Formats: sequence, C-alpha cells, structure tokens
Amino acid sequence: MNVLQVAFAAVAFTLLEGWHVSATTCANLPRTSTAVEFSKLSFDYLVGGGTAGVALSARLAEDPSTTVGLIEAGDIHLNDPTVEVPARSGIGNASYDWLFTSVPQTHLSGRSFAIPRGKMLGGSSGINGMAWGRASSVEYDAWIPFASDSSWGWSGLLPYLRKCENYTLPPHDPFPGISEQDRERALHDLPHVDSFSGPIVASHNDVYFDAAFQMANVLNDLGIGTNVEPQSGNASGVTNTLTNINRVEGKRSYSANTYYCSHANDANYHVLLNAQATKVSFTKGKSPLVATGVEFVVGGKTYKATARREVILSAGTIQTPQLLELSGIGNSSILQSFGIKPLLDLPGVGENLQEHLFVLAEWQVKPGVQTFDLLRNNATFAAEQQMIYDETRGGLLAATDSLLAFLTLGDIVSSSEMATLLSIFDKEAAETTSPLTKLQNRFRREYFADGSAAALELIEWVRGLVDPAPGKSYVSVIGGMVHPSSKGSVHIASSNPLTAPAVDFNLLSSEFDTQLILQILKFLIKIGGRAPFADLVQVQTDPDPSLQTDEELLSYISSGASIGDHSVGTAPMAPKDFGGVVDNTLTVYGTANLRVVDASIIPIHIGAHIQSTIYAIAEKAADMIKHSGYGRSNSTTSA
Repeated sequence: MNVLQVAFAAVAFTLLEGWHVSATTCANLPRTSTAVEFSKLSFDYLVGGGTAGVALSARLAEDPSTTVGLIEAGDIHLNDPTVEVPARSGIGNASYDWLFTSVPQTHLSGRSFAIPRGKMLGGSSGINGMAWGRASSVEYDAWIPFASDSSWGWSGLLPYLRKCENYTLPPHDPFPGISEQDRERALHDLPHVDSFSGPIVASHNDVYFDAAFQMANVLNDLGIGTNVEPQSGNASGVTNTLTNINRVEGKRSYSANTYYCSHANDANYHVLLNAQATKVSFTKGKSPLVATGVEFVVGGKTYKATARREVILSAGTIQTPQLLELSGIGNSSILQSFGIKPLLDLPGVGENLQEHLFVLAEWQVKPGVQTFDLLRNNATFAAEQQMIYDETRGGLLAATDSLLAFLTLGDIVSSSEMATLLSIFDKEAAETTSPLTKLQNRFRREYFADGSAAALELIEWVRGLVDPAPGKSYVSVIGGMVHPSSKGSVHIASSNPLTAPAVDFNLLSSEFDTQLILQILKFLIKIGGRAPFADLVQVQTDPDPSLQTDEELLSYISSGASIGDHSVGTAPMAPKDFGGVVDNTLTVYGTANLRVVDASIIPIHIGAHIQSTIYAIAEKAADMIKHSGYGRSNSTTSA
C-alpha cells in the first residue's frame, strides 16, 4: 500500500443510476442591501441568518405567498476561498468569526477558551470542520420524554436527516475492517438511510494517508470494529467520516451556498447583511406575548423590522439566550441586575450549556511517513497541490482527515474501572435536585453501563497540532467525552446588546467527567504504542512520556484539554417546570409566535458532530411552521 494512497480520482465519481451530485454555484447578492429598505418591508417571517436559520428561511420561501426576511450580523462569503476551500479556515479571523471567549475555567487551570462561531450568512456551517454524521438512534429517542412528543425521536427525525443530505456514493471505502458482506448490506440499506437529493453534499475523502489505516487496524485489533454505515442508527465504531464537501467543485457545501443560493432570486426572500439583531419586539399587555418584530443595529443606528406571523431565533447556542434575555425573557433576577424589565420569567434561558471536552496525544512520525504536514514543510509540494486544486478541484487542499471513532465506555476501561466510574456517577447523580439533570442522568447512565451509545469520540489528525517543529511530521489523536455531566451557562454580561455574553462551560466540575477524561487520555497513549500504528512513530511528543502518574496526567489535562466546538442546550426543548425554554413546537413558553430553531434547543448532548442534526431540526421546524395556522388570519402590529 502506498503511504499516501490516492484512493479516488479527484473529480470522478461512480454513482448508482439516478444518483448524482448537484453542483451549485451562486454569485447572487441579497435582494435587499440597506437597513432602510429592509425596515420598510413587512414580513410574514423574520429569521436569523445562522446555519439553521438560512436552511429554515429558504424552506419557508418555497411558498411564494409568504414574505421571508433574513437578518445576519456578518457578511456573505460566496466563492470566498477562505470559507469554501476545505484546507482553509476563517476561524480566528474577525471577518468570519465572532471571536467569543469563555470565562476562565476553574477546573482547567483558569484558562479561557476561544469559542469559534461563524459571523457570516450560514453561521458556523461556514467555519466548522466539515465532519458530517448522525448520533445513534437511542440518542435521538432520548429526546422524546423531554419533548413529550415521539416525533422528536429517531424515526421522526430520520426523514429530516435525509432531507438535508445529498449523499455521494464512493466507488470503494478503503478503510480496513470492512467485509464484502458489510459492503453489500450497506449498499442495500443506503436508499433507506441516506438521501441523494438534499442541499448539503455529503462525501468521503479522495485522499487518505497510511496513518489513518494503521490507526484503524489498531482499533480493530482491540475489538472496535469498522462501522461501514454509521448513518443507520448505530454510530459506534471506527468510521471513515463523511464530510460536507462537494467533490465536483472541491468546495465546502454549507448553508449559504446551497439553501440560500437555491432561493436567492425569489422575489419573496430578502436578506439583510451586517445587521445585528438586538431585541425582539412584542405587543404590549398581551398574554401570551405576541412577537411583532426585531430591532437591529447597522452602523450604530437602530432599526426595526416587522413580522406578521412569526419571529424565529437562530442565533445559536451562544447568542440565542443572549437575545432572549435582551428581549426581557429569562431569569428575572439576572435581567433586573442589568436593568432589563422582565416580560417572562424563564429561569432555564442560558442554562444547561453542554460541550464536548477533548484531550490530545501526539506523536512525531518517522522520516518518510507522509502527513498533511507536507503542506507546511515543503513549499514546492504545497505549490503543486495548489495547482492540482486549481486544475482539478482535488488533491490535499480539497481533503480533510478521515478517521473518527465513537467508543463505548466498555471499549476503554476494565470491568473494575467501569464499576468505579459508575459509582462516582451515581454519587453525583444522587446529589442533584434538578428534574432536567435527573432525566439526562437516566440516559447517560444507560449509555455508560450498557454501551447502547458511545461515551467518547476519537478524532485522528494526520498532522501536528501542538507546536510542530519545522521539517517534522506528526499524527495527533484527540479524545473527548460526548455525554458530559458538567454543565455551564450563557448569560448577558451587559444591557448593551453589542457586548459579548458571558460563557461559562463549567468544564470538569464533575468528578465523573474528570475521571473519564483521564481514562480517555490513558487510552490514547495505549493505542499510540501499539503496532502497526506504532511502527510509524519515532517519539511521543504529547503528553511528555515522563508523565506517568494519574496526578501528572490530570495536570496535563488541566493545562491542555480543549473544547470540541459542539455547544448545545441553552434554550432546551423540555417541560417548563424542568427548566425548559421551548415546547415541542420550538415555541418559547409564554409566547404565541416566537420560536427557537438552532442547537440551543437540544436537551441532552449527542455523540456526533452536530451540524447534520441542526439541519434536520431546521427542516422539521420548516414543516411545523408551514402547517401552523398562527398569523394566517391575524395582523400583529406594535403597540
């Protein structure tokens, strides 16, 4: 096997008859470009311009009798290489990223964390790592008791997980551990599991490094099999991850260049850019509250847009609770402390913040072992790859890393270690009084004890991530917990709507989480020392091999662990008396026509990269809204 295996031609795809990739190009600017013009219009629906909001607004615009307004704080970046070329990233660049940071984390050496969030049309779908996948079916079924609605389980969400997706069938999955019987079964199941006509292209890589195959072999040898169809409701195992990359164009496939572009010319679809929403307006004195519009700021001046039917917040896990609180919805004590008059006392707003925490192990590999570090170490090679990309839309600039693995707790610990961990979990669970946390713990314990869902994720990066030395090549693996017990919060830090919110992940506030991340780090070190992957390794660089005791490894975690940028849960879909913020129609409690459609509504975290789930939430919300009668015979105006 060639060390750098080019598995498929850069733009050649073998597809089953009738299945094709839709290559969408879009150079259209938004229909409405000024705040004055936008504020003079009257919309049926006002929606935020994030990942879910763009998808939702495009679906609502399919009805030509409705008028849809989309408000986005950032710009539009169609055909921008920083966004669309897979090897590039806008993270850390204020033109693309909000540049939020957390408050110092008490249990992680007082460190503050960067919180990448896309500031552009399409939100974080324009800056994320492009991993595309679903959680296991039991994890979606766990949402049912929170929603009191079976349609929020796996069978109810699957049609929407499929609707957003345009799956590109690869000629051959080259990962180890896949039998011909596995391939045949997956091919048979494919039409029932995936979709070939949705907006977002989901594809496998064209380029693979040998380090990915050798790590897969190590995991296979430890009894962790390769999962050839992780989309089918069982996400556990080693996977050759799908990515949202259009292989024909060599571009990121995301909310703006798909959903938006499909409706950019519609006369009923209006987009306002560089306009930050600051407050939802309501009709005075009505119960439930009736949302009538949104205030927004452009160039330091405040404007207002009006909505006849609904206002839909899609600002994401970090900014949706901020916007609710600025609008007078949230914990009354917090609102009053900033001089904001409470309109609805909803203490759950901004609470229940959940995030995946990861720790890293890294190895310098032997000379001649090829990795993505070639682009960093060899200017001639990098120039050649740029030429390949320019000519074919293939090569390393169109590639990402491939190996993900979702593991159960039993995959990494002994039975005695499992018992110890569960004892710690049970002790902490017994101390909680929150009904929301009690319900979450019921499912978390099942996942940990019986392995019905993954407890952790491994991501292999075939490159150096921590201070790579010039001329050297590396492989890194990060491992993280996907069902954390530690929960944090997001709240306003000022009554000034342009001030960033205070984000406290409260990471490792749970002893169970602390002991679990320690076990994950030990497992990373273990797999790095096993052949055949170890045959590629020259030296372990992180953590320093001299760190051996639990105390030393915990100190390493405290100084080096980081978040996965998969934040959810700050406006949870749950019973109001549990701390819920929205009901099973995603309507904010106490309002008639204010909905939340983004990752903040997820009540309990999932073992997955969350973007495909967010698109599915948007697709489901679009159908619910289209079938809703609110506002069709009503006229709502501000008092």
